[in-house]
Amino acid sequence: MSIESILILISISLILGLLTIKWGRTDLLMVASIVLMYWLQPETNLRYLGYWLPGFSLFLILSTWALTAAPALRQNSQTWRTALIILASVILVSTISYADRQHLLGFNNAPSLFRSIPLLIVLIASPSLLFFLKCKIRVKLWAAFSVLIILFILLKTPWLTEQVSSLWRSSAGQNPDLASAIELQWLGFSYIAFRLLHIIRDKQAGRLPEIGLNEFVTYAVFFPSLAAGPIARIDQVLESIKQVKTKFSDSFWMGSQRILVGLFKKYMLADSLAIFALSSQNALQPIGSFGAWILLYAYSLQIYLDFSGYTDIAIGLGLYLGIKLPENFNRPYLKPNLTQFWSNWHMSLTNWFRSYYFNPLSRSLRKKKMPALSILLITQISTMVLVGLWHGITINFALWGLWHGIGLLIQNRWSSWIKPYIPVPDQNTVRHKLFQAFGVFLTFNYVTLGWIWFVLPTPILAREFLLQLIGIR
Repeated sequence: MSIESILILISISLILGLLTIKWGRTDLLMVASIVLMYWLQPETNLRYLGYWLPGFSLFLILSTWALTAAPALRQNSQTWRTALIILASVILVSTISYADRQHLLGFNNAPSLFRSIPLLIVLIASPSLLFFLKCKIRVKLWAAFSVLIILFILLKTPWLTEQVSSLWRSSAGQNPDLASAIELQWLGFSYIAFRLLHIIRDKQAGRLPEIGLNEFVTYAVFFPSLAAGPIARIDQVLESIKQVKTKFSDSFWMGSQRILVGLFKKYMLADSLAIFALSSQNALQPIGSFGAWILLYAYSLQIYLDFSGYTDIAIGLGLYLGIKLPENFNRPYLKPNLTQFWSNWHMSLTNWFRSYYFNPLSRSLRKKKMPALSILLITQISTMVLVGLWHGITINFALWGLWHGIGLLIQNRWSSWIKPYIPVPDQNTVRHKLFQAFGVFLTFNYVTLGWIWFVLPTPILAREFLLQLIGIR
C-alpha cells in the first residue's frame, strides 16, 4: 500500500472519528468500510475482477450473518434498513466505478450498469434464501464453513489460482494463455474468511452474541484491518463498534502516536532494508557466505518492521474511530524461546489457531487416550504447517511451518527435561541474564533461518541459498 493511500485513510478516519461521535456511528462505519473495500482492491489484468471481488466478499459476509443471526434479528425493520443501505452503497460505488474510466478516484472499472447492478442485487439479496433451505442449521453451518475453506484453498494454491484466472479470462473474452496465479488478488479475503470462520465456530459452540447486520458487516470489513489484520474476534470489538468509549482527543493522540511509529517502521526502515534483503532475485548472486547472512538478517528485520508497521497503522486508524484492535506483535525477536516467540508474533493469527484448531484437536486426542508425546507431536506440527499454508499452499510454506513445528517440539522436550536440574532462577543474577541472552540469540537465529523457506519460492532455491550460507556453494 502506497504512502498516498495511507494518508487518505488517515484523513478519512479522522473525519469519521469526528462524525461518528454523535451521528449514525455503526452505519457510517459500515458504509465507509464497504466503499473502501472497493477502493483498496488492487488493479488486475483480469477484466472487472477487481470490481466483482468486493461483491463476492459481501455475499459471503451476508450469507454468514443470515446463517448465524437469531430469527428475531433477521426479521426486524433495522435489518431491512441496513440491507437497503448496503445496496445503496454498492450501487453508488458501481456508478462511480463505471463513470471513472480513467481511474482518477482509484476505483476499479465496473462493467455496464445495466449488467452489473442486477447481478449485485442478486448477490446481496440471495443470502436471504438460506432461510428457506429445508435442512438443519448444523448442516448449513458446516456447508458455509466448507465453502470458505474451499475458496481459501483455491486462492492459496498457485496452480488452482492459475486455472481460475484462465477460466475468468475465457469468460471475459481475454486470452486464457496469458493466465497467471498472481493475477487473482482478492484483497482482505484471508482476514475476512478467518473472521467468518470464527463466527461460524462460535455459533456452533453456542457462544456467539447477538449481532445486528450493520455491526456484523462493519466487523467483517472494518477497513483499517482489511489489508493486513489483525484478526479481531467479534467479542473484542462489538461494544466499541456500537458506541464510542473514549474521548476523541485521547483517541487522536494515541492513534497518531501509533501511526507515526508504523509509518517510520514501514516506510523508513522496512523499505530501506528491502533494497538488499533476501529475495528470489538476489538469492544466488555470488556474494559469499558473509554476504548471504547479511541478506538473510536484512530480510528477518524487514519482514518484522513491514508487518508490525502496518499493524501499528491499522491500530492507530482504529483508535481514531474509537475501536481498539488487538495487538499483533510484542517484541517477538527479544523472546528467549520459540514458544514465547509465537506467543508474541502475529498474535491474532496464532491465537486464532490456538482457539479453533490446536485446543480442540488436543482435547479430542486426549479423549482417545493417546500418549502425551504423540498428542504434542500431532498438534504442534500440524498447527504450524497450517499456519504456513495460510500464507500460501506451496511446498516451501509447508516446510516453513514444519521447521517451526519441529523447533517447538524440540524446545518443549528440552525445557521439560532440563527443568528439574535448574533451580528457580533469580532474575537479577548475571547467570540468569546471560542464559536469557543466549536464548534470545538462539531463538532469533532459528527464526531467521526459517525465513529462507518463507521468502524463497522453491525448495531447490532454498537449498542452494542454505549451501551458500555455510560456504559450500
